[in-house]
Amino acid sequence: MVDPYRAYYQRQIEKSTGLAIRAVQRELERLSGLGLLFKRVEGNRTYYQVDVDFPLFPELQGLVLKAGDDFDRLRAFAAMERGVVVALLDESNTRALFVTSGAGRLSRGVPGPYSVEVMTSDRFMELLAASPEKLAPFLSTGVDLLGRRDELIWRRIESAGYNVSKGRGVA
Repeated sequence: MVDPYRAYYQRQIEKSTGLAIRAVQRELERLSGLGLLFKRVEGNRTYYQVDVDFPLFPELQGLVLKAGDDFDRLRAFAAMERGVVVALLDESNTRALFVTSGAGRLSRGVPGPYSVEVMTSDRFMELLAASPEKLAPFLSTGVDLLGRRDELIWRRIESAGYNVSKGRGVA
C-alpha cells in the first residue's frame, strides 16, 4: 500500500514485513483472490502488485498510512508521485531529495515535517559528477525511501562509490 506502483516478489514482502514466508504466501493468495493484488509469474518468482483501480484502494491505503508514521507517509508520497525515480532522506531525517525523470515539480504538498528538494535526474547526475559533496548528506549517511535499485541512476550512484542504506520497510 505504501508503494503500489511497484511489483514485489514474496521474499521481498517477507523481508520488509518480518512475517514468515508461509504467512506471506497465504495472505497474498487471499488478497489476489479478492482482486486487490495483481499476480504474475516470471520464472521461479511470483510478483504481486496492488491494483490501484480496486474500488477500496484509496480507503485501504488511507488506513495503512493513518496507522503508519511520518516516514511511511513520506515513502508513500514519493512512491505515488509520478516521475520520482529516487527518493532519499538525509541523516537528520528532516530533509528529503526527490530525483525526477521529468520536470522536477511535485503535484501536491509534502506530508509531515520534511523539507523536500526536487531535482531532475540530469541535474542530479551533474552534481554527482562535479560536486558530490552537495549530495553527501543523502548518499553517505542518508537512506533510500523507495528501493527502486533497477533504475539506471543507481548504477551511477554505486559507481561513484556510494552504498546507500535502504530505509525501514524498503525491500
